[in-house]
Amino acid sequence: MRNNKKYLELKFGLLTCVALICFFLFMQFVDLIQIVELRCLNFLILLGGVNLAFLYYRRQGEANVEYFSGFFFGFYTALFAVIPFALFVFVYLWKIDPSLVVGLKSNSLFMGIEVTPEKAAITTMIEGIVSGVLISFILMQYYRSGFRNPINKNTSLEV
Repeated sequence: MRNNKKYLELKFGLLTCVALICFFLFMQFVDLIQIVELRCLNFLILLGGVNLAFLYYRRQGEANVEYFSGFFFGFYTALFAVIPFALFVFVYLWKIDPSLVVGLKSNSLFMGIEVTPEKAAITTMIEGIVSGVLISFILMQYYRSGFRNPINKNTSLEV
């Protein structure tokens, strides 16, 4: 079962990474990439990807998810999404569209610090890792008890 968990972490992490990249490219295409506040939607994409991983994992037969095991399952899923996405951001800002860095300088949270592709990628990675920890914590409050199990139809609710 351990190998299955690693496979699911990698699979859903990379699928979430693809969703993050598609969202980034969409924002660039519709010229909304300069609106820093829209990065909050990355959190929702990451939340959806990790939640789907949990749902699929539970569908494989794990009714109750142990707390620390489940927490790290969600964290690693987020990590497998965030690290490749940060690498994509670095390559995109370094080679594909270096002019975007100039636009980020005037509209960034760095205020006065020289924005570089490296700093943007590291910031993206830190934001993603912190979001992954938060998402894993939130979802484990939900999934650890297994209260989302389907009701056993053989049990009676009579008093």
